[in-house]
Amino acid sequence: MANVITANDDLNRVAAPRLPTATQQYERQYQDQYNNILRLYFNQIDNILGQLDWNKPVDYLDFNTTAPDVPHAHQAGRVSWDVPDACLEIDLAYGVVQQVGQEIYARVQNVTGVTIPNGTVVGFAGATDDALQVAPYIADGSQPSLYILGVMTHDLPDSGEKGYCTTFGFVRDVNTSAFTQGDLLYASPSVAGAFTNIKPTAPNNVVAVAAVIKVGTTDGIIFVRPTITAQKYYGTFARTTNYAPAVANTAYAIPFDSTIIANGISVGTPTSRIVVADSGFYSVACTLQYSSSNASAKNAYVWLRKNGTDVPQSSRLVSVDTNGGYRLGVVNESISLLAGDYIEIMVAVTNTALTLAAVGATAFAPGSPAANLTIQQIQE
Repeated sequence: MANVITANDDLNRVAAPRLPTATQQYERQYQDQYNNILRLYFNQIDNILGQLDWNKPVDYLDFNTTAPDVPHAHQAGRVSWDVPDACLEIDLAYGVVQQVGQEIYARVQNVTGVTIPNGTVVGFAGATDDALQVAPYIADGSQPSLYILGVMTHDLPDSGEKGYCTTFGFVRDVNTSAFTQGDLLYASPSVAGAFTNIKPTAPNNVVAVAAVIKVGTTDGIIFVRPTITAQKYYGTFARTTNYAPAVANTAYAIPFDSTIIANGISVGTPTSRIVVADSGFYSVACTLQYSSSNASAKNAYVWLRKNGTDVPQSSRLVSVDTNGGYRLGVVNESISLLAGDYIEIMVAVTNTALTLAAVGATAFAPGSPAANLTIQQIQE
């Protein structure tokens, strides 16, 4: 360990003494003069050493705040003052220079099999005992928004060595020629690791990552600040053909045959089951379209079932006493679900003349499903 020496006062300076010219023969007078000069010199050194405390913490270090630019020739471990940005700089591996207080890095490892270039948007891809693993991130809905991490600040080969991912601050020497200064950049839903200045829409993830500071092909600059909003899952499903309960006063689960749009929610097996991939609090709304083949009074019941168990107080009734025509019924509930849970929309009629009716598209209107279900995560 190197000794750290400190002094509370300015240290006295000692000039090396000028020694007398040696004589050809031994002379006691010369030897005494020589000894006295050296004794005085070493006494002065001892006085200086007396001012010092050895192996004690230092109170502070002063850097020259007006020094010219310090060379950063891959000199890992060097600390200097950066005049233009008014901060300390630390030279790290891969030629990375961190501006203290203005940039934050995550130490990451690449296990993709290929080099991840500087300026690549990356996300969480696993972990080992001593490393966070990353891979180019794509915002097409296949990965949660919470997996986003930041932008690589240098080329990182798949060598087992760890590198640096910027989670806050500047990333330089990137290609920003496709954008305009000041553009807000999002993680691309079509190219892994890339940016887009067009805000994505569902079912893609919307993850704002950076802003364009300087436009350039090889010398572009972006400022990274990933903004991760809680990703909510959703789905819209339909029954596009008629559905007729076979027996009166009997519960049936409505099977769905069409997925309109979905992310994190899917039709299960059997197709009456709507399965959620993520836990949370969900809003469930289903519209049913009834039609009767006679004019006798009859009722239709609709309610929500979770994991095979009826949800209490979720039933809604509709009375129909017309022959032909259509009547809408609605069930609207909020429910807490765990990952892998499923819901079903249950229906029962007091007379089998009452059915769920789908109507096909016309020249002037789109089709009308027998049942239309929307489920949306409203809280994680």
